[in-house]
Amino acid sequence: MWFSNEHREDARDCVEERDAQRGYRVDKKRVVIAYAAEIVIIAASLSGAWLFATTYGHDDPRTMAMMMLAPIGYAVIEFCRVPLALSVRTHRSRFVRTLAVVGVLCAGGVTVKSVSQLGEIMFRPRLFDVVHAAEELQRVKAAQATIVQQIAEADARVHTRSAGLATAEQRNTSNAEQLAKIPAPGPCIRMSGMNRQGQPYQYPVCPKPDPRMVTLSDHLKRSSDARADASRELEKAVAARSLLDGDRTRADHEVAKAQVAFREAILHSQLHAFSGMFFGVSPTEVTDAQISQFLRIFVFFPAIFVAFASTLVALTAVHLVEPKLIPFAPEGTDYLLNPIYMEALRQVYARHKTDAEALGAKYA
Repeated sequence: MWFSNEHREDARDCVEERDAQRGYRVDKKRVVIAYAAEIVIIAASLSGAWLFATTYGHDDPRTMAMMMLAPIGYAVIEFCRVPLALSVRTHRSRFVRTLAVVGVLCAGGVTVKSVSQLGEIMFRPRLFDVVHAAEELQRVKAAQATIVQQIAEADARVHTRSAGLATAEQRNTSNAEQLAKIPAPGPCIRMSGMNRQGQPYQYPVCPKPDPRMVTLSDHLKRSSDARADASRELEKAVAARSLLDGDRTRADHEVAKAQVAFREAILHSQLHAFSGMFFGVSPTEVTDAQISQFLRIFVFFPAIFVAFASTLVALTAVHLVEPKLIPFAPEGTDYLLNPIYMEALRQVYARHKTDAEALGAKYA
């Protein structure tokens, strides 16, 4: 249905008259923008709460439902902020306006909490990557330290076995030298003659060996066996030590690989990059305390701005309407002022007449 220009002007006049009676005018576009912003914030908050519940609810429907109750209540409170902001500007009662201000601040605090959680969730995946990379780096460094300790113990074992072999060789050499210093017994002599029966006899006569030779020979055999055992133990220790070289190489490779992964995880973390720029250090040198301090600025303050953005839009949607002056025609002056003037003259005349009568009665 199409309206004529006359109908549109009448409708506009009615709206202006209503605004003039109320003393304010509401910009509907800004109110719509404020409510739209609230709806977006509420939808984002509920979505973030649902993602949080599905991530940490352990796939338990009861637990996830419990985690969603408070965000739903927060969403209702957040939606009440725009009407409260409009009441701050439009309500006639000062007490009600004060209560509306308190309500706006309380609802804003709820929104700050919800938006802060969203800001923290935004950085959480990257922080998880950094934490996991740091844990992997610590694990491979611990493995590397274990191998280094094993190598040190193996080196000490090889040194001990070498010293034992050297001692065994020195003892064996000493026994051999002592045995060599003992002179060899002389050659055997064949004795011959005739016995009592007149029969000839012949037998060899050998000198008795030095009794020290038996003892030294036994010592030499024992020292030789000890030297052989020490040599075998040294070979085992050297073989075990040589195997550790490959483990050390693999451990060093794993540490270098984990360090690269850790640095890449930090470089992919915006929070580390921003914290490094804020504190003037390298992103890899940012501490957990510095990240927490930066989160207060990068998450908390934007949450405050987001929380009160729609409120400010709603507050600025109300415009005070100045009362219009009714044009006054000069020819209507007599019509409006003459009755007032005549009434004033009548009152003056009546008052003077009463005074004159009172004075005449006094001198009569």
